[in-house]
Amino acid sequence: MTGTRILVVEDEQIVAEDLKMTLEEMEYQVVGIANSGEKAVELTNTENPDLILMDIMLAGDMDGISAASEIRATHDIPVIYVTAFADSTLLERAKPTEPYGYIVKPFNEREVQSNIEIALFKHRMEHEIKKRDAILLALGFGVEWFLRQFSASHLITPKEVQEAWRYDFHPIFEQVGIAMDLDRVQMFKLTGGEDKPALELVDEWTMAGMPPFMTAEVEQVEAAPWIGQYGSVDDLQAGIPVFIQRKDTSGKERELLEKLDTNSAIVLPVFVQDCIWGAVVFSSSEEREYLEEEAEAMKITVNIISGAIGLYESAEAGSPGE
Repeated sequence: MTGTRILVVEDEQIVAEDLKMTLEEMEYQVVGIANSGEKAVELTNTENPDLILMDIMLAGDMDGISAASEIRATHDIPVIYVTAFADSTLLERAKPTEPYGYIVKPFNEREVQSNIEIALFKHRMEHEIKKRDAILLALGFGVEWFLRQFSASHLITPKEVQEAWRYDFHPIFEQVGIAMDLDRVQMFKLTGGEDKPALELVDEWTMAGMPPFMTAEVEQVEAAPWIGQYGSVDDLQAGIPVFIQRKDTSGKERELLEKLDTNSAIVLPVFVQDCIWGAVVFSSSEEREYLEEEAEAMKITVNIISGAIGLYESAEAGSPGE
């Protein structure tokens, strides 16, 4: 529970301060106290709390239910109502805001803590279910894309950049990136020799607002520093995913991660005909851990890509004049 950030919305100052002290004794972090619905909306926008304890009866034009409704329209934050008036009419009006619990005044510490922990657990489970559904949808799109590309032409359409072709896996990267809340997905091809392996950037997707690392002026970018250190290339060649946290890096590796605005990433090897071809990097600007389901979905995505490259290169090798 340590580190959970809570916004308290209560217009009675003594009650608000008492609740704040109770929460801090439980090792929660109170990010602010709002004495009106308007202030609750404002603090939610600036502080982005993990949970809101919302008094229903607030002075002013916006009561707690109206404030929760406005917050719910733009934020995915669990709200627990605090009220001294648990009448049926009020509860019916509160239902459309999908609250995660009710605490009736006067409350005790155990009731407050149990409501908070249940709400946080329920919200986390709902978020994971939504993410899994989004990931499954993205993977289904990837399989459909693969079949559509190869069923008719048996060839993937290259993407032209200054007379240099690149594979265009952007549609798959976009679906997977959005489903997993990623900021950047990049494909690298392993080049150089065994003595000096390097990774050249050949395709990239970025979330809206995130500047691309690949530009029209840059055809090839060596990115060995951030994957080539600490035996990471050896891991990739052995088929082992490489997990990267920027806080644990230094030197050229950290410099490149800072340039990419990447705090955490997973690097997965791409194998074509049992030989390592390159790698796909799934990156986030946030410092985060990845769910087991996310890592598995990344592996499936890379397997789709590996199959596509294998079919493309087999067809190219067998075409006339080759």
